[in-house]
Amino acid sequence: MKALVTGGTGFIGSHLVEALLKNGVEVRCLVRDLGHLKWLAGLDVEIIRGDTDIEASLSAAVAGVDYVFHAAGITKAARAWDYYRVNAQGTENLLRAALREAGRIRKFVLVSSQAAAGPSKDGVPRREDDEPMPVSDYGRSKLLAERHALAVKDELNIAIVRPTSVYGPRDRDIFTFFKMVQRGFRTAFFEKRLLSVCFVSDIVEGTVNAAFEETKSGDAFFLAHPDVLDWDFIGEAIARALGVRPRRVVIPVPLMGAVALCAEAFSVFSRKPALLNSQKMAEIRQRFWVVATNKAEEVLKFKARVDFPTGAKITAEWYRLHGWL
Repeated sequence: MKALVTGGTGFIGSHLVEALLKNGVEVRCLVRDLGHLKWLAGLDVEIIRGDTDIEASLSAAVAGVDYVFHAAGITKAARAWDYYRVNAQGTENLLRAALREAGRIRKFVLVSSQAAAGPSKDGVPRREDDEPMPVSDYGRSKLLAERHALAVKDELNIAIVRPTSVYGPRDRDIFTFFKMVQRGFRTAFFEKRLLSVCFVSDIVEGTVNAAFEETKSGDAFFLAHPDVLDWDFIGEAIARALGVRPRRVVIPVPLMGAVALCAEAFSVFSRKPALLNSQKMAEIRQRFWVVATNKAEEVLKFKARVDFPTGAKITAEWYRLHGWL
């Protein structure tokens, strides 16, 4: 049994590669830059150099595989168009290549995002059949990727997973918050904010289950821990994991917006996407990012096992062990 993993050098993708290998699956990775193989070092994987931008490189990537896990994508970009080029057009290109192997490929698993569905109204958990209402170009590009996949669901067996906010070892986004807490302060908001999160090993388990469990082609599944958290709880849990007592600093959302605009302007000159930008602010302004987990639990036999305090402790220990903190 062989699987293609795109995005295998990234945060979720590298953990996914390890999980598949542990399950006895042969793994092939589509890699754009051979200089970024750090997380794959020492693993028995086949490397195919290519890019979802380059359709000619995709035929070799999908040839002879039984499963495709499409985890490649970008979460931040200097230009809005880049989200659509990488997340949406890249998915369409890979699907087109996979269609030529449709007789062999058992399932195509698209790793989408909660952002494709959008925030939840008044804290009511979103369900998979709710009308999508993304608020950022990132979310809209992931939704367009889903629609490309749905367009071929009668020709390819499609499963779509929508991870919520993901954290864990190797993640650089939440690392920013760990650094802030380590330095003595944690951010807070005036109003209550609720969100669903999930530890990376649980996300990977749900993604693997989406491939191997029997699902209806085209079905989407939210992957999250069932606990709904507020932002203060998250900050406190990170502080406990680090063994520090940071100052709680309330930052007005308009001020964050101003900082985001400055960071975005600077990124034009640095040519590096800003972590906090107008796209991210469109998501931060929403108070509720909460999803229901019933469907994944029933169909995928998925139940997230790592609660946030435990996951934060594991993540903090990993950051320290690898010299990040």
